Amino acid sequence: MSSMAFDGEAPETDDEIEEEFVEKTIEEDTKADSSSKKPILIDKNLEKRWTQVAIEMINTCQKRSATQEKTMQKVTESAADCFTSMQNVAAKLNVVHTNVTRLEDSIADLLEASQLFPDTFPTFQFDIPQFL
Repeated sequence: MSSMAFDGEAPETDDEIEEEFVEKTIEEDTKADSSSKKPILIDKNLEKRWTQVAIEMINTCQKRSATQEKTMQKVTESAADCFTSMQNVAAKLNVVHTNVTRLEDSIADLLEASQLFPDTFPTFQFDIPQFL
């Protein structure tokens, strides 16, 4: 036999306390289950939507940035070609510098050698038609 305590009345036995506790726990569990099931579904749906939105945003950004990526690739290639051209020009300038230095040395040697010539040459009379 179970007896129930009314509001404002103290329970008479331990069984009544346990019954009240079990009933309250069951009611709370059913309320919690019904309310927690909906948010889980809502959370899953919300998570799916946000995931789809994120994927679409990433794809859109990739499509938008494709032209910039191509442009950057072309700029990088052009910079590499420009750097190669500059290296080639530097190598040619080095060769020109070496040749000019050699020419200066040769001119200096010729000037030195020209000082060895006498100031006056004896005049020889050549009969040019004889040599022909």
